Amino acid sequence: MKRFLIIAILALSVISLALTLDDAYRLANITQRKLIMMFSSPTCYYCNLFKKEVFPKEDFQEILIPNFVFVELYATDEKTTLFAKEVLGEESVSYRDLFAGFGVRGTPTFFFFKGKEGLGYLPGYVDKDNFIKILKYVAQELKEDFQTYLKKDDPFVGEPLIIEISKEDADFVLKKDKNAVKVDTVPNEVRRDRIYVTDSPDVAKTLQEKGALRVLLVK
Repeated sequence: MKRFLIIAILALSVISLALTLDDAYRLANITQRKLIMMFSSPTCYYCNLFKKEVFPKEDFQEILIPNFVFVELYATDEKTTLFAKEVLGEESVSYRDLFAGFGVRGTPTFFFFKGKEGLGYLPGYVDKDNFIKILKYVAQELKEDFQTYLKKDDPFVGEPLIIEISKEDADFVLKKDKNAVKVDTVPNEVRRDRIYVTDSPDVAKTLQEKGALRVLLVK
């Protein structure tokens, strides 16, 4: 997977992230979003700085939420089957094993996936504005040189989608995704940083027309 070469450009430069990797992967698949895995540590200064100065900011969330599912991983003994065969040839592995399997040498380190396809990784802390550019770059799966891309003004916010899902999947999303909301009518304010769930095709269509980027239509 390619590494985002932003170090030279950057001159070396209370949010709940408590999803399991398995839940995050399922959410990403249901909602057709990409997955970000943040390898982290509770005592990591730059991890905590990211969670304070980058993650909760509104303009960051408006790009993150409609395009990605974000999960923070600590080096614990919690088990997962995800990436177990691909990384270590095992049926299941611990999060601690994933740190070793992905070659994580320091925290934070961010890995980006579409399904199980690796799209890139980012070692270290990045300020908000540059991280937003990275999210836009990855979300669009751009192929151009990243340093060239950084110089551009990209108005991308996300691809608006209406996704048909089962009631079981809808219940899972509403339980696990704190940004998901069930609506029976169109709210007065339609926000990009929300995952809307509805039973009504008419409501789904109007939500999309008013700027919603992820609408889940229960069938």
